[in-house]
Amino acid sequence: MKDSKRDSNAFTLYNDFLLKSFDFQMQYGKTLFHSWSKALESVSKLDDPTGKKIQDEIRSSFDTEIRSSLKKPDFSKTLSNFINSYTEFASSIHHDKLFRQLESTINNYDTLIEPIRDAVNRTQSEVIPMKGKFEVHHYKTNSPQKFKTPILVVGSLINRHYILDLLPETSIIRYFQQLGFDVYATDWKMPTIKDENMSLASYAHDYLENAVDRVEEITGSRNVILFGYCWGGILSLIYSTLYPDNVKSLILHATPADFDKSPTVLESWIRELDVKKFVNTFGNVPSSFLNIAFWLRNPLEAVLKYSFYFSQPRSSKEIMQFLAVESWLYDSVPIIGKAFEQIINDIYKKNLLIQNKMMLGENLVDLKKITMPVLNIVGTNDDLVSAESSRTITDVISSKDKQTLEFPTGHVGLCISKTAHKKLWPEVGRWLKEHSD
Repeated sequence: MKDSKRDSNAFTLYNDFLLKSFDFQMQYGKTLFHSWSKALESVSKLDDPTGKKIQDEIRSSFDTEIRSSLKKPDFSKTLSNFINSYTEFASSIHHDKLFRQLESTINNYDTLIEPIRDAVNRTQSEVIPMKGKFEVHHYKTNSPQKFKTPILVVGSLINRHYILDLLPETSIIRYFQQLGFDVYATDWKMPTIKDENMSLASYAHDYLENAVDRVEEITGSRNVILFGYCWGGILSLIYSTLYPDNVKSLILHATPADFDKSPTVLESWIRELDVKKFVNTFGNVPSSFLNIAFWLRNPLEAVLKYSFYFSQPRSSKEIMQFLAVESWLYDSVPIIGKAFEQIINDIYKKNLLIQNKMMLGENLVDLKKITMPVLNIVGTNDDLVSAESSRTITDVISSKDKQTLEFPTGHVGLCISKTAHKKLWPEVGRWLKEHSD
């Protein structure tokens, strides 16, 4: 009898999943068709339609139209309904357990290839083992002019830390070394099933606090310069409110914080998702879920960027950088479930962080407690973290010495573009020297 009810429930959920899936596919197909039509219409208006101009116009027009359409509430709701229906169906047939098994398999595979990947084009570092599932890399400077206070780079929880040390000529880590700083960087490693209940408070207190303590112990410095990238910037903000005496100065790099502003595509989607149900079903957020979401933002760009890129002669260095970025983009890691749930619900949906209302355990995260010097780096063309979401941080914190440094590029471009390394990062370097001893 129980088996019959279970089968009946699974069948009902399966039918609902099929309907929601069909609805989503229809909506997405209409969006693609509309965006493509608009792109072709814009091409027909070109005065001198050469091959290069046509390609650029199609990419630009399609990108503008699809992003506008995908951010609409109706589409976001359709996508959310589809994901929620799949979540319920997966749980009814224990498909969620398959994800957990797959996650373990990927983790074992990654453990084998990670030393090889980290040895290619990376700045030499000493690995400092830490208590818990993470490591700290130490990049020692050889500069004759050495600053006393070390930099601790806090990586994002979504992507691999090595985007800041992707290739020698576009390595932020190496640039800080050349300035005369000993650099330390967190590597959160690959989360496993055992980590799925780890909270955001654990990241701030157990992981980041221990990392700062260890760096101070090694260097003898009383505090550190915190450099937070993306969600690592969120962690850095939180830590700086709880332990301000340990932070000499704070640099935020593409850090999301204010979600009352115009949302990006992914922010629009995530607001509609029942995150608690998803996390309870799958534990950690699968990396495949993230990769598909990134791809859906603009499938035309994802498919055609290779032919567009290689349609022009490229040097070996340019090809190396292109392939390095591509490998990093799809080298996503699962996001620890409970930490993801709190970030999305408290920060993205309720916007508690920027309002100084977010609780971390028994502690209030009050950004007004941040009084140390702060540099806020913002990408004005960032389609993952909107410039509006980052700008507000500078207004909310209490620091008298604070600056917003804006640059016309995207999320990854802030890290690796030649223009950014020619114009943006020298500005960051000057700021660092002025605020270091």
